[in-house]
Amino acid sequence: MNREASRQWTADLYRRYFPRQPDAYTTFLHLAAAACPEGARIVDLGCGEEGYLSCLMEKAGEIIGLDGRPVRGPYSSYIQTDLSGCIPLEAQSIDLAASKFFLEHIEDPPGFLRHVHDVLRPGGQLVLMTPNIAYYPYTVNYILSLFLPQERRMRLVELFSGREAQDIFPVYYRCNTPRRLRRELEGAGFEVLHLRTYSDCEASAVFRPLGALAVAYERAISAMGLDWARGFIVVAARRD
Repeated sequence: MNREASRQWTADLYRRYFPRQPDAYTTFLHLAAAACPEGARIVDLGCGEEGYLSCLMEKAGEIIGLDGRPVRGPYSSYIQTDLSGCIPLEAQSIDLAASKFFLEHIEDPPGFLRHVHDVLRPGGQLVLMTPNIAYYPYTVNYILSLFLPQERRMRLVELFSGREAQDIFPVYYRCNTPRRLRRELEGAGFEVLHLRTYSDCEASAVFRPLGALAVAYERAISAMGLDWARGFIVVAARRD
Protein backbone atom coordinates (compact mmCIF):
# COMPACT_ATOMS: atom_id res chain seq x y z
CA MET A 1 0.00 0.00 0.00
CA ASN A 2 1.41 3.41 -0.94
CA ARG A 3 1.63 6.38 1.40
CA GLU A 4 -1.38 8.24 -0.02
CA ALA A 5 -3.58 5.17 0.32
CA SER A 6 -2.39 4.74 3.92
CA ARG A 7 -3.19 8.37 4.71
CA GLN A 8 -6.66 8.04 3.19
CA TRP A 9 -7.27 4.85 5.20
CA THR A 10 -6.19 6.73 8.34
CA ALA A 11 -8.46 9.68 7.54
CA ASP A 12 -11.42 7.31 7.07
CA LEU A 13 -10.62 5.54 10.34
CA TYR A 14 -10.37 8.86 12.18
CA ARG A 15 -13.75 10.02 10.86
CA ARG A 16 -15.30 6.76 12.03
CA TYR A 17 -14.38 7.59 15.64
CA PHE A 18 -14.60 11.41 15.42
CA PRO A 19 -17.38 12.17 12.91
CA ARG A 20 -18.10 15.64 14.31
CA GLN A 21 -14.59 16.77 15.22
CA PRO A 22 -13.77 20.07 13.46
CA ASP A 23 -11.06 19.97 10.83
CA ALA A 24 -8.02 22.26 11.10
CA TYR A 25 -7.89 23.22 7.42
CA THR A 26 -11.61 23.98 7.24
CA THR A 27 -11.46 26.00 10.45
CA PHE A 28 -8.46 27.96 9.16
CA LEU A 29 -10.24 28.91 5.94
CA HIS A 30 -13.48 29.79 7.76
CA LEU A 31 -11.56 32.10 10.10
CA ALA A 32 -9.84 33.74 7.13
CA ALA A 33 -13.15 34.24 5.33
CA ALA A 34 -14.76 35.71 8.46
CA ALA A 35 -11.84 38.16 8.86
CA CYS A 36 -12.00 39.31 5.21
CA PRO A 37 -14.06 42.47 4.64
CA GLU A 38 -15.35 43.38 1.19
CA GLY A 39 -12.54 44.77 -0.93
CA ALA A 40 -9.92 43.65 1.59
CA ARG A 41 -6.20 43.83 0.99
CA ILE A 42 -4.77 40.44 1.99
CA VAL A 43 -1.25 39.11 2.33
CA ASP A 44 -0.35 35.41 2.26
CA LEU A 45 2.91 35.06 4.22
CA GLY A 46 5.14 32.23 2.98
CA CYS A 47 2.61 31.59 0.23
CA GLY A 48 4.32 29.03 -2.00
CA GLU A 49 2.35 28.23 -5.15
CA GLU A 50 -0.68 26.59 -3.55
CA GLY A 51 -2.94 29.66 -3.67
CA TYR A 52 -5.12 28.40 -0.81
CA LEU A 53 -6.67 31.87 -0.32
CA SER A 54 -8.06 31.83 -3.87
CA CYS A 55 -11.47 31.17 -2.33
CA LEU A 56 -11.40 34.81 -1.13
CA MET A 57 -10.52 36.38 -4.49
CA GLU A 58 -14.08 37.44 -5.37
CA LYS A 59 -14.54 39.10 -1.97
CA ALA A 60 -11.08 40.62 -1.60
CA GLY A 61 -9.80 43.60 -3.51
CA GLU A 62 -6.20 42.35 -3.64
CA ILE A 63 -4.26 39.28 -2.50
CA ILE A 64 -0.47 39.57 -2.29
CA GLY A 65 1.75 36.50 -1.99
CA LEU A 66 5.08 36.83 -0.16
CA ASP A 67 7.66 34.07 -0.30
CA GLY A 68 11.42 33.61 -0.14
CA ARG A 69 11.36 31.84 -3.49
CA PRO A 70 10.22 33.12 -6.90
CA VAL A 71 6.69 31.75 -7.15
CA ARG A 72 3.68 32.17 -9.42
CA GLY A 73 0.03 31.49 -8.92
CA PRO A 74 -3.50 32.93 -8.94
CA TYR A 75 -2.99 35.93 -6.64
CA SER A 76 -2.99 39.59 -7.70
CA SER A 77 0.78 39.93 -7.19
CA TYR A 78 3.80 38.20 -5.69
CA ILE A 79 6.84 39.58 -3.90
CA GLN A 80 10.02 37.58 -3.37
CA THR A 81 11.45 38.57 0.01
CA ASP A 82 13.23 37.25 3.07
CA LEU A 83 10.42 37.16 5.63
CA SER A 84 12.87 36.75 8.50
CA GLY A 85 13.37 40.51 8.17
CA CYS A 86 10.84 43.30 7.70
CA ILE A 87 7.70 42.68 5.66
CA PRO A 88 7.98 44.90 2.56
CA LEU A 89 4.51 46.44 2.79
CA GLU A 90 3.30 49.82 4.02
CA ALA A 91 2.40 50.19 7.68
CA GLN A 92 -1.31 49.73 8.39
CA SER A 93 -2.06 48.75 4.78
CA ILE A 94 -3.38 45.18 5.22
CA ASP A 95 -6.80 43.95 6.36
CA LEU A 96 -5.93 40.26 6.68
CA ALA A 97 -2.59 38.46 7.01
CA ALA A 98 -2.66 34.69 6.64
CA SER A 99 0.09 32.14 7.24
CA LYS A 100 -0.14 28.36 6.85
CA PHE A 101 2.76 26.11 7.94
CA PHE A 102 5.24 28.96 7.93
CA LEU A 103 5.74 30.08 11.55
CA GLU A 104 7.74 26.93 12.36
CA HIS A 105 10.35 28.01 9.80
CA ILE A 106 10.95 31.44 11.37
CA GLU A 107 14.04 31.92 13.55
CA ASP A 108 12.61 35.00 15.31
CA PRO A 109 8.83 34.53 15.74
CA PRO A 110 8.39 37.50 18.14
CA GLY A 111 10.01 39.83 15.60
CA PHE A 112 7.96 38.34 12.76
CA LEU A 113 4.70 38.81 14.69
CA ARG A 114 5.58 42.43 15.46
CA HIS A 115 6.17 43.06 11.74
CA VAL A 116 2.79 41.49 10.92
CA HIS A 117 1.15 43.69 13.57
CA ASP A 118 2.76 46.77 11.99
CA VAL A 119 1.37 46.13 8.49
CA LEU A 120 -2.17 45.38 9.67
CA ARG A 121 -4.75 48.12 9.83
CA PRO A 122 -6.46 48.69 13.19
CA GLY A 123 -9.00 45.87 13.50
CA GLY A 124 -7.12 43.77 10.94
CA GLN A 125 -6.52 40.12 11.69
CA LEU A 126 -3.80 37.51 11.49
CA VAL A 127 -4.99 33.95 10.82
CA LEU A 128 -2.36 31.24 11.01
CA MET A 129 -1.93 27.49 11.19
CA THR A 130 1.23 25.78 12.44
CA PRO A 131 2.36 22.44 13.92
CA ASN A 132 2.27 21.83 17.67
CA ILE A 133 5.52 20.28 18.99
CA ALA A 134 3.56 18.65 21.82
CA TYR A 135 2.31 16.21 19.15
CA TYR A 136 4.70 13.26 18.95
CA PRO A 137 5.68 13.33 15.22
CA TYR A 138 6.56 17.01 15.52
CA THR A 139 8.31 16.37 18.83
CA VAL A 140 10.58 13.93 16.99
CA ASN A 141 11.18 16.42 14.17
CA TYR A 142 11.94 19.15 16.72
CA ILE A 143 14.49 16.95 18.51
CA LEU A 144 16.11 16.03 15.19
CA SER A 145 16.37 19.72 14.34
CA LEU A 146 18.30 20.31 17.57
CA PHE A 147 20.87 17.55 17.06
CA LEU A 148 21.23 17.07 13.31
CA PRO A 149 22.33 19.46 10.58
CA GLN A 150 19.21 20.73 8.84
CA GLU A 151 20.21 19.14 5.54
CA ARG A 152 20.42 15.69 7.13
CA ARG A 153 17.15 16.16 9.00
CA MET A 154 15.42 17.26 5.81
CA ARG A 155 16.75 14.20 4.01
CA LEU A 156 15.29 11.95 6.73
CA VAL A 157 11.93 13.72 6.44
CA GLU A 158 12.00 13.22 2.68
CA LEU A 159 12.73 9.50 3.00
CA PHE A 160 10.14 8.91 5.72
CA SER A 161 7.28 11.07 4.45
CA GLY A 162 7.69 10.75 0.69
CA ARG A 163 7.48 14.54 0.29
CA GLU A 164 9.41 16.21 -2.49
CA ALA A 165 12.77 17.66 -1.45
CA GLN A 166 11.83 21.15 -2.68
CA ASP A 167 8.87 21.16 -0.26
CA ILE A 168 10.98 20.52 2.87
CA PHE A 169 12.60 23.44 4.68
CA PRO A 170 14.63 24.11 7.84
CA VAL A 171 12.53 24.22 11.01
CA TYR A 172 13.06 25.97 14.33
CA TYR A 173 9.73 25.50 16.21
CA ARG A 174 10.44 28.50 18.45
CA CYS A 175 6.80 29.43 18.92
CA ASN A 176 5.05 26.11 18.46
CA THR A 177 3.06 25.33 21.58
CA PRO A 178 -0.34 26.87 22.33
CA ARG A 179 0.91 28.61 25.47
CA ARG A 180 4.03 30.06 23.84
CA LEU A 181 2.15 31.21 20.76
CA ARG A 182 -0.50 32.98 22.83
CA ARG A 183 2.18 34.72 24.87
CA GLU A 184 4.07 35.92 21.79
CA LEU A 185 0.91 37.12 20.04
CA GLU A 186 -0.15 39.14 23.07
CA GLY A 187 3.39 40.46 23.44
CA ALA A 188 3.27 41.69 19.83
CA GLY A 189 0.06 43.62 20.56
CA PHE A 190 -2.59 41.18 19.30
CA GLU A 191 -5.89 40.26 20.90
CA VAL A 192 -6.27 36.49 20.55
CA LEU A 193 -9.76 35.66 19.26
CA HIS A 194 -9.29 31.94 18.56
CA LEU A 195 -6.51 29.57 19.56
CA ARG A 196 -7.22 25.85 19.48
CA THR A 197 -5.45 22.63 18.62
CA TYR A 198 -6.75 20.18 16.00
CA SER A 199 -6.01 16.60 15.06
CA ASP A 200 -3.33 15.66 12.54
CA CYS A 201 -3.56 11.90 12.11
CA GLU A 202 -2.11 11.89 8.61
CA ALA A 203 1.31 13.44 9.35
CA SER A 204 2.93 10.13 10.28
CA ALA A 205 0.50 7.74 8.55
CA VAL A 206 2.95 6.52 5.91
CA PHE A 207 1.65 2.98 6.45
CA ARG A 208 -1.39 1.57 8.22
CA PRO A 209 0.10 0.63 11.62
CA LEU A 210 1.33 4.19 12.12
CA GLY A 211 -2.06 5.51 11.01
CA ALA A 212 -3.80 3.24 13.51
CA LEU A 213 -1.39 4.46 16.21
CA ALA A 214 -2.25 8.08 15.36
CA VAL A 215 -5.98 7.43 15.69
CA ALA A 216 -5.43 5.51 18.96
CA TYR A 217 -3.45 8.52 20.23
CA GLU A 218 -6.36 10.84 19.39
CA ARG A 219 -8.78 8.60 21.26
CA ALA A 220 -6.49 8.51 24.29
CA ILE A 221 -5.91 12.26 24.55
CA SER A 222 -9.62 12.94 23.97
CA ALA A 223 -10.50 10.60 26.82
CA MET A 224 -7.98 12.35 29.08
CA GLY A 225 -8.95 15.87 28.01
CA LEU A 226 -5.43 16.68 26.74
CA ASP A 227 -6.47 19.07 23.98
CA TRP A 228 -3.08 20.82 24.07
CA ALA A 229 -1.42 17.68 22.68
CA ARG A 230 -3.09 17.67 19.25
CA GLY A 231 -1.08 18.22 16.09
CA PHE A 232 -2.14 21.58 14.62
CA ILE A 233 -2.55 25.01 16.18
CA VAL A 234 -5.02 27.35 14.48
CA VAL A 235 -5.16 31.00 15.51
CA ALA A 236 -7.10 34.16 14.72
CA ALA A 237 -5.75 37.33 16.37
CA ARG A 238 -6.75 40.97 15.93
CA ARG A 239 -4.79 44.17 15.98
CA ASP A 240 -6.58 46.73 18.17
